[in-house]
Amino acid sequence: MSKKTIVWLSVAVAFAISGCGSSYDQGYQDGFYDGTRVPADGMTTLFLRDLDGFSAAGVQYTCTDPTGAVSAQAVTAPNGEFTFYPGEQCSFDLTGFGGTPADPLFIEDDIGQGKNNIAYVCAGGDAGLTGYNADFGRDGFFDYYPDDSCTFSF
Repeated sequence: MSKKTIVWLSVAVAFAISGCGSSYDQGYQDGFYDGTRVPADGMTTLFLRDLDGFSAAGVQYTCTDPTGAVSAQAVTAPNGEFTFYPGEQCSFDLTGFGGTPADPLFIEDDIGQGKNNIAYVCAGGDAGLTGYNADFGRDGFFDYYPDDSCTFSF
């Protein structure tokens, strides 16, 4: 192999590893979906998932700080990930989700453990704390209606 061939192969490998020139990373920037909040010091990361453990990706959400000022407008990442600072309230636009017993959503941590006792209120009238749902045998459950918007107090 010539030196020129080795250099070109090295460049090709570098591009393949970095994802440059690849269509695989469509919508990604540094591992996060365009529009998500990139986690920073002091932030908490949770996940919005359905009954089967699949992520609720691309859900628009807006967070406000304790003064009521908008602190973020983002979407959940492909894995359902969203971030917030403790004390924020985040509203999720659940348009396209069923809001029925056959189509529940859960708030979970990175190992799939449901997060209970998060206060929420939905535009459709449901309100309460996320919690255990005996029918599904899972934590992190909340009630909502089809195409609802729900605000969580983190």
